[in-house]
Parts: sequence; C-alpha cells; structure tokens
Amino acid sequence: MATHHLHQTRAATPFTAADRAIRSQKDHAAVRDIWLLLASVLAFFTLLNIVRKVYAKISIGRSPVTEVYGGDPEKSETVAQRQPGSLFYRLYSALATGFRIVAFRLPVPIGPNAFASVSELSFIFAYIAANLLWVFIDTRRLNVNFYKARAGMMASAQLPLVIALASKNNVISWMTGVSHEKLNVLHRAAGRTLFLLLWIHTIGRAVTTLPPRVTFSDYFMIAGIIGIAALTAGVFLSLNIFRQALFEFFFVTHFVLMLIFLIGGYIHLHEQGYGSYIWPALLVWAVDRVFRTIRLIWHNLFRLDESAKGQATVELLASDTIRLTFRRKFHWKPGQHAYISLPKISQLPSESHPFTIASIPGNIDGTDSQEQDVVFLIRSRGGLTRRLKEFTDKSGTGKVAGYIDGPYGCPPDLHSYTTCVLVAGGSGISYTLPLLLDLIRRSAIGGSSDVRRVLFIWAVRGDGQLPWITEALSKALPLAKHPLVVETRIYITGTDVPPTTWPAESSNSISKSEKDQVFVEPESTGSTPQIHHGRPNIASLLHDEISASLGPVSVDVAGPGAMTASVREALTTGAASPGAVLKGSPTVTLHVETFGMVRT
Repeated sequence: MATHHLHQTRAATPFTAADRAIRSQKDHAAVRDIWLLLASVLAFFTLLNIVRKVYAKISIGRSPVTEVYGGDPEKSETVAQRQPGSLFYRLYSALATGFRIVAFRLPVPIGPNAFASVSELSFIFAYIAANLLWVFIDTRRLNVNFYKARAGMMASAQLPLVIALASKNNVISWMTGVSHEKLNVLHRAAGRTLFLLLWIHTIGRAVTTLPPRVTFSDYFMIAGIIGIAALTAGVFLSLNIFRQALFEFFFVTHFVLMLIFLIGGYIHLHEQGYGSYIWPALLVWAVDRVFRTIRLIWHNLFRLDESAKGQATVELLASDTIRLTFRRKFHWKPGQHAYISLPKISQLPSESHPFTIASIPGNIDGTDSQEQDVVFLIRSRGGLTRRLKEFTDKSGTGKVAGYIDGPYGCPPDLHSYTTCVLVAGGSGISYTLPLLLDLIRRSAIGGSSDVRRVLFIWAVRGDGQLPWITEALSKALPLAKHPLVVETRIYITGTDVPPTTWPAESSNSISKSEKDQVFVEPESTGSTPQIHHGRPNIASLLHDEISASLGPVSVDVAGPGAMTASVREALTTGAASPGAVLKGSPTVTLHVETFGMVRT
C-alpha cells in the first residue's frame, strides 16, 4: 500500500529536465556555502591562535609581583600583595572564567565511562545542524529528488576535511594551534556526519528512479555500494567500545576499510564527473604519509652514529615501568609526544604508538648538544607495552630496534603565568615532568619567565618508582634560582605499601632483585620531594595555591579520568569561581593532556 502511494506521488510530481537543472545549481551552491562556513570557522580560530600567541609573548615580564630587595639579591623578599586590577578587568576576567567553566570544565556523560565537554558537543551539534540545514533547505517540501544527490555531493566534498582532521601533519593544526590528537574528536564527529549524509544519499537513490540507462549492475554503482558498505563497517568498528578494547585490530581494519571506501567513492563519482570531490582527500592522505616517511628516515637513519641508527635503549625502572631512550639529533617542546615503532616487538611492521616525551631538549643547566636523549616512560599494560615488558624481563637493559616519528602536539607555554600547578597520576608524569624541568632550566639560565612558584604533584600506586624520580628531581631542584620556588609532592596511594627505608644512593634503573624493594620516605628538604602516603586532596591543594598566587595560575593535569574529573570539579568553585575572580582572585587556565581536546 505504501509502495503504491509512493508511485502515485512520483507520477503526480514528475521530475523534469528543468528541475534537474535547478537541482544541479542548488547542489553546487550548497557545497560552496558549507565550505565558506568551514573556511570562516577556520579563519576565526586561526586569528584566535595568533592573538593568543602574541598576548603570551608580550605579557611575559609584566608580572604583578612586586619585589623589595635587601643588600643580597639572594635574600630578597617578595611582597605578597596581589594587584586586583580595575573593575572592568575583573568583570571581564570573571565572565571569561564563567565561560571556561561552562564550556570546558563541566563534563557531559555521553556513554559508559565516556564524557565530553559542552564546547565539544556544541561544536559537533552545530556542524551536524549546518550540514542537515544545507541538505534539506529549498527542496520543495523535502522532495527526495532535490536532496538525494546534494547529500552525496556535500559529504564527498568534505572528505578532505575529514582526512585532514585525522592526519598527523596537517595545516589545520599549524593554523589553529590545536594538535592532531585533539582534532581527532572532530575527525570522528565529521566522519559520522558524512556517514549520515551518504546514507541519506543512498536511501534517497534507492527509493527513486535511477537516471536513464543507469542500473545497479553498472560497475560504478557497484563501486558505490562497496564504498558505502566499507564506510558503514568502519564507522561501526570505530565506536569507543571496539576502539579501546581492540585498538590494534581497529587501527588496521580502519585503514583498510577507509581506503576501500575512498577508492570505491572515486570510481562511483568519476563516471558522473565528480571525481574531483574525492581525489583531494587522497592527496591530503598521501601528503601526510610522505611527510611522515621522510621524517622517519631523516630522524632515524641519517646524521647519527652507526650504533644509534634505528636503535633505542630499553631498561626497567620499576616492576611495571620501562624507560626507552633514543639518541637522536632531534628537537621538541616539553609536553610534546612522538610515535614509536618497535619492529621486533610490534605485531605488524607498520605498527606505531604515541607516547609523551618525558625529557627536555638539551641539558637541565641550559647547555646544548647536537644529539639528544629522547626519553619515554612506558607503563606496561597490554598489547605493545606488555610485549615490551616481556622483552625487557628476558633481555634486561640493552638495545632494541626502534624508530621515532615526531614530534607532535601543541603544549602550552607556561612562562607567562605566575603560579604553575602540575598534577600527574601514574604514567601522566611523562607530561608534567618535562614541563617542570623546562621551568627550572629557564630559571637556571636566567631566561625570561614570570613563573614564581611551581607545585608538582604525582600520585602513584606503589613506591617502586621512588628511586629514579627522586634522583631526577634531586638533580634538577637545586638549579632553581630566586624568585622561582618549586615544591614537589609524591603521593603513594597503594594501601599495601608500608613506610620503609630510603636508599642512601639511587640508581638509574633497577635489577630484577631490586624491583620489589620498598623504601622509607626521607626527611623533606628543598632539593628532595615530599613523600606522602594516601591520595592528595586535589581541591584543597588547588584552592590554596590559587588563593596564595599573585598572578594568573596554570593548572596542567595528566592522569586517570577520575583525577582529571576531580581537577575540573575543583576549578569550578571556591577560589577558581567567577565570583572569586570578580573580587580579585587570579584567573586560572586548565590544560588537560588527553587524546581528546586540550581544554582551557
């Protein structure tokens, strides 16, 4: 009965040649308009990035701290008096704080153990709404003949954007200052939007007549069917439940399925004169691959000693922590990450995984050398890290074939803040430790920086990590010069770890017989960290630091979801609230290191 009614509707409203001409004109206009919108958004965030960088540069050296010096500069005192600023400035800062809280710090549940920020969801929904608006607008009361082709054209025309958002080397990151792993959230949202548009196109084509002399058995129609099938399978397997549980399987199948989709889509559209909608996406993908290959070869096979080419040093730091060191002529910024490939340990030759670089370029005292130690702290879990741990258990400290691709990421510049709070849980120290070392190095060489105080917090389950982290901090902390004050706190959260004896000397790595040894916490001095048993009171620590700070505060966190959630919650109330800022409390910027977006 429904089919009979559909045929009656088609007969009553025939689709004429004039209608096809009008449709073609409107379809091309829709493609043009959606790209104008996307270009405008990109231009806005590019301008925002430029303004942010310029402001950060010119604000260094304009700290509100007032210092009164005695006869000896090393004994100078800092007047603890905050400059509240004008009423207009405080009102602006309070409004900006309120926006940051609502847009970036309030988590919205989107699934089991999955959260998104209001800004992410707003951006995603606006993107979906804009696409659907241009698909269905001016279609003669939603006549399927007017939107079926348009949906396919709009989806195909945006494929270069989807590929660029997933690429590690892309112009979007360079323009906006948002690194590729943060753009991956938008890549998934854009990909699923295009998936929706292509199914609108497919269903619309199925329920209406095909053009003259075209059948579903034609090779380009079969290519289109294969392409949409591959896309559907790829989108299904990219869901969070599969991506996290079977990442390596997802990685391989996603690559293969998307390649099938792009080739099938190109064959389908090329026959109809729209192949130019697909090949730019293939070009974007190819450019990224070429750049990665060149960098991989350049950083791992050229300009190095023979012993370092394609090699890395692996050593066991604790029962579940491995230190992997590459000796390379390589430069990076503290907080950046790189992709590591270990051919003899990986299941696939092309397999690579991202890890944050846990060292800083150059030496802590400010001296430089051509070859750098690029260090990664890797916690053994599953997959590659588990196999690397098994290799280290069998072989001990030694060489392993390894390649590094990077660096990637756009970490924050902390030198324009007065107070920096670095919070890490577990392996998150790979992100916060180089930020701390960079601040100390800037102080040691007398570089330009407004930072007056750093609070470094690391929560770790067991005390097997204490020897190496204490050695690293004991070497770095004495180099901090006035007016920088650094306080380090390590929290041992495991309930089964009793206080024991602290070693007189620590070593870079531990042997199999040492890795189960536990130590007593030492007396805290200025050059050693404070050791605490139990979990840190995040809210109390953050509010105390904000209340005592004389200028803007940066809070950087990397760790488990529960830790980042508690930091976000703490920065919505108390000394970090809009009301406190209006009364003169300093502004707080939050940087969360996750494979999502950096939220500020």
